Amino acid sequence: MKIIYIAPQAIPSQSANSIHMMKMAQAMAHNGHRVTLLCARGSDDNDDDIFAWYGVEQNFRLLRQYCKPGRIGLISYGFRNATTAREIKPDFVFSRCLMSAWACVMSGLPVLFEIHDSPSSLGSVARSIFRHVVKSKNFMGIVVISQALKNHLASEWNVPPEKIIVAPDGANPLPPMDQYVALEKKPGSFHAGYTGHLYKGRGIEIIAAMAKAANDTSFHIVGGTKDDVSYWQNELKGLKNLHFHGHVPPALIPGFLQHFDVLLAPYQKKVAVAGNTGDTASWMSPLKIFEYMASGKPMICSNMPVLLEVLRDNENALLRTPDSEAEWIEALTFLKINPREGERIGRTAREDFLSHYTWQKRAEKILEKVTQSAL
Repeated sequence: MKIIYIAPQAIPSQSANSIHMMKMAQAMAHNGHRVTLLCARGSDDNDDDIFAWYGVEQNFRLLRQYCKPGRIGLISYGFRNATTAREIKPDFVFSRCLMSAWACVMSGLPVLFEIHDSPSSLGSVARSIFRHVVKSKNFMGIVVISQALKNHLASEWNVPPEKIIVAPDGANPLPPMDQYVALEKKPGSFHAGYTGHLYKGRGIEIIAAMAKAANDTSFHIVGGTKDDVSYWQNELKGLKNLHFHGHVPPALIPGFLQHFDVLLAPYQKKVAVAGNTGDTASWMSPLKIFEYMASGKPMICSNMPVLLEVLRDNENALLRTPDSEAEWIEALTFLKINPREGERIGRTAREDFLSHYTWQKRAEKILEKVTQSAL
């Protein structure tokens, strides 16, 4: 099939959404489809090798256009994407951009829309546009990242359940360790790692408490904007065993993951997104979880209802109360003194990942629904 895939933001960027889009475009192309990814470009973007920066193959077409800030700029972006889509004449449009989805259904193009949060988080105009898209005769269906979000859309937004595909986020299998330059690791040392943004609700306070309690362990935080990293470095400057590495290209993340002995995902009861706004704790399916599972290393993660759709305590992760410092410190100690248990948990997580949560599996599941005309 010929697929137009539309991103809601600029590529490249530090957003998890941009990683998701690039990986999914690659996966759909791997399934034998002709994929064109339409995305925005910032005013200061350069033309460096975007594919290498994300660590993806150049097996799909990437078209970028400047998107002016503000509502008018977004409307213009959406309708220009619809114009481009009509010129390409795809079998269908797969959009993460609501404005583009609206413009495409109005243009007579079949649209599969993907959303990762409740429409309740949108402004009143955007909520009206969402309802229009869902009611359009050109609406094929909607892709969500958790069963919890499907249930919410069906009960609160009257989206027909048969039109909703649940497809958790994913990751790619990690390449061999020798392809990366790992951090220096002395024999007998123990390293705990976190990768991702430092927004509110990501549990950096829990990691700090663990670092204070376990000064024989090195803690690493990979990611975050410059401002967020500076803030936390200043707040936690007394902790000599806590290391901030800042934002790194997505292609380099596997090297860090394979270096760590245990991986941390201390999500709190409210989880903000870009701009430290919103709360996705009820619906989220974090990329980090699947990247951790792919590494085969043991993970300590917050015990939250939505994450139980993927994780099982003491099987493919250790699950602990989000804000209980004592429980997190106990779990870390357990993994340090029981390395075989850590190996078992990490191995189970990797097996689950390879069976269900690769980008390839995700793309296959979504496109199978499309080709079977089940939507």
